[in-house]
This record gives sequence, structure tokens and C-alpha cells, in this order.
Amino acid sequence: MKHVPFQSIYRTNFEVVEERDGRFSLYPHHSQLPVLLRALNLEFYGALPGRLARVDGRADGFHKLALKCAALLFCGCINGARKDALRLYALANGELVSKIAIVQQITESTRGGLHHRFRFYAGEDFCPDIHLNGKSMVFTEHVLQRFTARVPNNLGEDLTQLLLAVYGSPHVAMGVGPGQALVVPYGGSVLAFTFEETEREFIFTTCLTMKEMNSLRRDMPPRALNLHYGAAFQRPQIRHWLPTQWMQERYKCWERKVPLPPPRDPGKKPLNWHLVANWVRDRTRELGHGPTSQLLFLDNIPGPCLTTLLPGQPEPRVNELEFYQEKFPQYDWDTIFAELEAKDKGGKPSAGGPAPPPSGKELG
Repeated sequence: MKHVPFQSIYRTNFEVVEERDGRFSLYPHHSQLPVLLRALNLEFYGALPGRLARVDGRADGFHKLALKCAALLFCGCINGARKDALRLYALANGELVSKIAIVQQITESTRGGLHHRFRFYAGEDFCPDIHLNGKSMVFTEHVLQRFTARVPNNLGEDLTQLLLAVYGSPHVAMGVGPGQALVVPYGGSVLAFTFEETEREFIFTTCLTMKEMNSLRRDMPPRALNLHYGAAFQRPQIRHWLPTQWMQERYKCWERKVPLPPPRDPGKKPLNWHLVANWVRDRTRELGHGPTSQLLFLDNIPGPCLTTLLPGQPEPRVNELEFYQEKFPQYDWDTIFAELEAKDKGGKPSAGGPAPPPSGKELG
């Protein structure tokens, strides 16, 4: 059974242990989560300026943004690689107040190998399951192995970088080889996570970098995939982003064969959290934010993806259906979108279906 000394000055002589339950293993042990989180919160909030540490749902947009920035830095940079193998992730609750969440890795032993799921614990009142278009997300052992082997990263940071890549932005499904994959931005380049889809799950099967992607297909319309809290999902009619534009950017990056960036210099002096915590507000101001800035859930769907608005900046409103009806009026977009919605709910395409939509080549 796995047991590792906990890396915290607020809880010394304490070991993080693994929980075993039949063919499942959980790390860290479920009963340890409140203890671990309390120590991590003492470290996180203890270094923040008082005004920032007290941010709650009544706070203005500027302070919610600054807290979001602080949480991202604490989880991704300060704690990117911990000796105790704990992985942290910054999540915003229903009031858009960012929290530190412990990532609990749940590993299932199956006939096809190990399957991994990730649960996020930010307290008894906020421990959301993150879904993708109403379905749970499963990662095969092959995904983790190929990400570690193919994506440049420093020792111990691979899982942190994988989580940031998968849970940090909305997605579009694109054709890679004979199947489908999430094609995600990564340091100016792109990665592809191929998947198999069932009625209830997306099962990710491998990780491909530019070198392994011999083909990339632009399916029309691109199937947009939203990350969200809980299993309930309704495809949004109005978005903050246009999936077609997102797909085009990924495709052009693939055409240019942009390489993956090298990992950060391991010899560089590590960041000091107390110093970082005290310049977060100044950095947020330098980006142009003020009291009337806004922090929103992407597409107004509560989940890990957020969007920010500068003072006076209007909220983007993109009607995806109207965009296609205007650009390609010869196609039955109402039926095409109904097919996409049925697919999200585990349904099958209707017999015959609508006329084939335009190919990606028509986009230019």
C-alpha cells in the first residue's frame, strides 16, 4: 500500500496513504482529505493579503480575479510537483470564488488494464465531479504513460500538466486517423487525446503530439464539448466562443507543425509563495482589471472553465446555430444540431439523417 510523508509545515509527522477497495485504489485515502485540505488552506490563505484571503461571493470582480490568479499559481507553479505526489487544482465554486482542490486519483483494475478517474475535493460543501457533455471521463494507463513519455515536462509535474491540459479549456472533437480526439492547445502547440465514447463515458485511450498526428480532420459542425460540474448537461444555445474558430486555430497550428515547448528550467530558483501571494493583486491590475471587471463561467455553465471581462467589455454572445444558418443556408442545421444533442444524451443518429454538412475545406 502506498504511503508517503505529507509535505506541509502545518501537519508534520503525517503520511498520505492509499485506500484499497477491491479492484479500486484511491490516492489519497478518502478519510484523509479534510486533514490534508486544512493544512494546504492554511498555507495558501496564510500568505495572501487579508482582503484577498477574505474574498467571498459578495466580492467585486477584481478580487475574484486576483484570487483565481493566486489559486492557479499556488496549484500549478508552487505545487506542480510535490514529494508526497499530491496534485492540486484551482476550481471556482458556484459564487465564482476560487478554491484549492485536492485531486483524488481513483484507479480501477480492469481486463483491459488500469483505468483512472479524477475527483476534486475542495471541502465537504464543494467536491464536484467534473463531466464532459454529461458523461464521466476515464483515462487509460496508456494515456498517462504516453503523456509522460511524449510531452516535455520536469520530473513529477507530468500529472499536473495533464490535468491543466484536459480540464483547463473547452474542447472540440476532431478526426484523428480513423477515430475522434480532443485536440487541445498546449504551449503554442497542440495535443490530441483520442477517445472511445459510450452512453455514459468518454474513455481516453492515448495522447498524441504533433509527431504522431499524421492526419487531422475538420468535421462540420465541430462537436463542442463543455466541462461542467455534475452529470446534468444541456447544450448551450448561446456561447462565449465559436467552436468553428477554435477548430480552425487548432488545425492551422497542426498545419504549421508547431513543436511542443521545452520544460521550464529545473535549475531555476523555485517560486516563493509568500512573495508571489503579495504581488498577485498588482499583476491583476497590470492586466487592466479593476473593480468592474467580471469573472464568468464559460458559456454560463458552472465548471472548471472561466472567462474574464475587462471593465466595460461586453459579454460575448455567440449563437452557433445562427452562424451556420447564415454562412451555409443550404443545409438543415436544425436537424444537424438535434443529432448532436441526441449524441450527447447517448442516442443514435436517426435513419437517413440530414443532408451531409459542409466539409472543413469549405471554411478555407
